[in-house]
Amino acid sequence: MEILRSGIPTIDELDRLKQTETYRRHTDFNRAFLARHDAALEEYGRHWGKDPYKLWSRRWEYPYVGSRLIRFGQGAQRLRVMDAGSGVTYFPYFVHENVPQARFDCVDYDDSYKPLFDAINLREEELKAGNGSIVKFVQAALQQLPLADGELDAIVCISVLEHTNNYGLIIDEFLRVLRPGGLFVLTFDLSLDDKFTLPRAEAEKLVETLRSKFVAEEGVDLRAELSKLREPGNLTSDHVRDTEPELLPWTKPVRVVKALQDLVSGKGWTAGFRSRTIFCCEVRKPG
Repeated sequence: MEILRSGIPTIDELDRLKQTETYRRHTDFNRAFLARHDAALEEYGRHWGKDPYKLWSRRWEYPYVGSRLIRFGQGAQRLRVMDAGSGVTYFPYFVHENVPQARFDCVDYDDSYKPLFDAINLREEELKAGNGSIVKFVQAALQQLPLADGELDAIVCISVLEHTNNYGLIIDEFLRVLRPGGLFVLTFDLSLDDKFTLPRAEAEKLVETLRSKFVAEEGVDLRAELSKLREPGNLTSDHVRDTEPELLPWTKPVRVVKALQDLVSGKGWTAGFRSRTIFCCEVRKPG
């Protein structure tokens, strides 16, 4: 499985990824997962959309996070993972397909996800002779996790942290529940106009927090990667708006509401659009 580069992805890198077996495996598994669990995901789909690959950034983020988690878990006797702010997606089931010893705690504050996971797990049990038990939903705030110190082998957090408050406190909580040498794979949105999350100054603070508390991937300078924020050729929502607007989450009715909210809050007329790119990194808890 191809290991994708950390930092801010480029348009060319995404185009190359889409031609690979890695990308095909994600898309095929996700398509089959959606078909198996169409009924269970109906309500979730009305709120967030059923298909992760209909969101512009996830086409890179899921293969990025998945490749690193699968590499970390191969050969290990166990892989206990927390998907922080998980939503309800194919992702933990895909990882288990590649690392059979993987077990997931899908943690989210929205307790309406529990019956969805229950229905999905029951169906997975019926179809795969017990594999549905690999995922457990945990309703909790990321700032106060109901997990013991060092209980987890890995944490993944995919475009969630920027939507929370006190991410420094959340990082400390992640550090607490990870075992020494545990893996933390993080992706987050970066605002290109500094009007929305995360503006560059806040992103720099987040990167410094990671550098001070974790061990960065060998050969990767997180500060240097962040400095490429506005380089031409980066994968951005602006590029997607011009080429594949159907992959943006901001449909016309949503954009009208957001535009009015932005105007009232003093951000000016944004037309409800968010100018963003994404940042991806892997770090480890000191061991």
